[in-house]
Amino acid sequence: MLPQDDDEGFNLLKLSWFFALIVSFVSLLVFGLFRNQIYSLFNVSQLGKYWYYVPITLILTGIIQASNYWLTRQRKFTILSYNKVLPVLALNLVSIGLGFAGNRALGARLFSVLVSNIVNIAVLAWAIVPDLKIKREIKYSRIDLIKKYRNFLVYDIWGALINTLSWMLVPILMNYYYGSFAAGQYSIGLRVIQLPMSIIGASIGQVFIKTANEKKHSSELYKYTQIISIRLLKYTLPFALLMLMFGKPIFSFVFGNKWEIAGLYVQILTPWAVVWFISSPISAIYTILQKQEISLLSSTLNLISRFLSLFIGGMLKNLEIGLFLLMVSGFLFNGLSIIFCFLLAKRNDQLLR
Repeated sequence: MLPQDDDEGFNLLKLSWFFALIVSFVSLLVFGLFRNQIYSLFNVSQLGKYWYYVPITLILTGIIQASNYWLTRQRKFTILSYNKVLPVLALNLVSIGLGFAGNRALGARLFSVLVSNIVNIAVLAWAIVPDLKIKREIKYSRIDLIKKYRNFLVYDIWGALINTLSWMLVPILMNYYYGSFAAGQYSIGLRVIQLPMSIIGASIGQVFIKTANEKKHSSELYKYTQIISIRLLKYTLPFALLMLMFGKPIFSFVFGNKWEIAGLYVQILTPWAVVWFISSPISAIYTILQKQEISLLSSTLNLISRFLSLFIGGMLKNLEIGLFLLMVSGFLFNGLSIIFCFLLAKRNDQLLR
């Protein structure tokens, strides 16, 4: 979405597909040759028979993610909404159907995800195939495009990896220090608190990337970022206050008494969740202004702080202290990310005036 020219943007889309194909092919070789060693390393040898889902899912996911950005660039938000609803509908219908048929193994779930991705690809193909028929000017070769957008390769890949690790690290450490019960309570609590925020935030985030990329050329990026941040705060504050004050009784009433601890965890983590909800969409400014090195540094510090928070809680044998430190560190780093985004947006506008 960054180029002002549609031809360059579409060539970047095809380059993204190309990289998705390469990554999928490499994973095909790695898992095809070393699947037994890989799954044994993580003590999940029984999953080895499903190894082929890895390269298939990678290529489909790569195509889907890149194509969604192109549709956002084209402001085809109706199709994007279909692409949110129809795959989820297919996933659940196939899962339920296979469940009623007596097939409830992991393979059935993986097959449902595969069908969901295929439905997603079908919707995208319906929207993008007409664009493929348009003869577009090739202003840059693949090598030129890679050089021009090298920050995505140098910083974004590692930033995404570290960000993913930071999310995965928490339940792993909780299971290690406090047991599977605590990890399960945390997981259900986090899922509930993120669900409404993720739905709203993801929708706003897609619009923000496209519009903010346009605003950066007209010295209005800072003002637009302010407007979106205030809007995000208004959307999330009522839900956050409800969870902050009544999280434990709400979880006990909705899920049963055995899940009331998850409600307590939600009460602890809610202040961080509010700041994360605002910072997540507007952090696209790092990408828009190609300042991914700041995002990489922020993700690295966030990963370290999460580890230290749960490590300290584990050493003190007190989960509540660990979660409180996790909330404080997340609040600080996401808050700093918001400040940096505002500063970058303001500097961009000042340089254009």
